[in-house]
Amino acid sequence: PLNEVNALLQNYDVLVDYCTMEVNENNYPIAKYCLKKITDPQYCIALTVLHDILGELSELCQTFQRSCLTTIEAYCYAKAKIVKFHSQYLGEKVHSEKVKQQMAPFDNTVDTRGVLHFISEHCEHLDCRFPENELQEWSAFNIEALFPVKFDYGYGTKNVIKLVGKYQAVLNLPTDRSITECICEQYIDYKFIIVEKMKVGTIRTFADMVTYTLKEQQFTDLAHFVDICATFQASSADCKCGFSLMKQIKTKSRNRLEVNHMDQLISIKYYLAANKDVNLDKIYHHWTTDKYRREK
Repeated sequence: PLNEVNALLQNYDVLVDYCTMEVNENNYPIAKYCLKKITDPQYCIALTVLHDILGELSELCQTFQRSCLTTIEAYCYAKAKIVKFHSQYLGEKVHSEKVKQQMAPFDNTVDTRGVLHFISEHCEHLDCRFPENELQEWSAFNIEALFPVKFDYGYGTKNVIKLVGKYQAVLNLPTDRSITECICEQYIDYKFIIVEKMKVGTIRTFADMVTYTLKEQQFTDLAHFVDICATFQASSADCKCGFSLMKQIKTKSRNRLEVNHMDQLISIKYYLAANKDVNLDKIYHHWTTDKYRREK
């Protein structure tokens, strides 16, 4: 829809001239109807607002396609857009320069109730898609929010307790309180370690934090929840990259590749794409010493 609205706005004057010519020369009924609509100031303002809204949503969609975008980050971007819409259009004044320019010749006498109702409904729809405090419990693993931890010893503990209660049955955790206390103790040590690692630069992103957590033995129980948080994909970019790699590897001439072999080749490709070192000699040695061979 954004492309169509863009095209309409860019050729608006041309469209008005064309419809006027058709009405004057041929008295064309459809041209009369179109001319009446496009010269209506209410229609012009609504079109300008629609262009702004669609442009903002397009930017949000592009943001959602970033690789390694966490769910918490995506949620924050979406909520920020909702607040921006409210502030820009639903406050005491309209803060869109384009809309102000459209309304200026008419001394603000144009009825904009329909447009404001559309924006209000749009914001309500987004609020339903991104409910308030939907990810409140997972903020315990928000890497950006962990910096104030040095000022608050108890930060995130309540959220971790809620997560334990929510996923206790899924993870087959013991029903007594000992496991909750154990995970909370792990979390207290964990958050301070993460902050210090962020200070020295050994952890920079959420992915780095997940990798460290899953490898560290002292956070075995807590790692279950970090792993769950990491599986919430806000973007489909990584999935698309995975399918693209698979198509590059499994061609028509290599269509007999099995799942394990394919998985290993994709892992190597991912490592190379991330500028990581892959010891091909070790890989070849492992392949030659592996006893399993596919039947011919």
